[in-house]
Amino acid sequence: MPYFVFRRTGLAGLPERLAEAPAYREARAILRELRAREGGDASAIRMVFAANEFEAADLLAQPREPDPSLYGADD
Repeated sequence: MPYFVFRRTGLAGLPERLAEAPAYREARAILRELRAREGGDASAIRMVFAANEFEAADLLAQPREPDPSLYGADD
């Protein structure tokens, strides 16, 4: 499965495909280069591992739940 690099654009956060790479190292290099060029809004560029472009875009569109372990235990 390939790695896809997307930019989340606009108010709706719809993903725009920027690149595709067959291996993690290649995708990471592309991601770092694009983020360096982007400057201030580099967090809008994301990398996703998926079977195809549509699955990758769907994964980016789904809201993520915050990890409770980041905030400490709720005992």
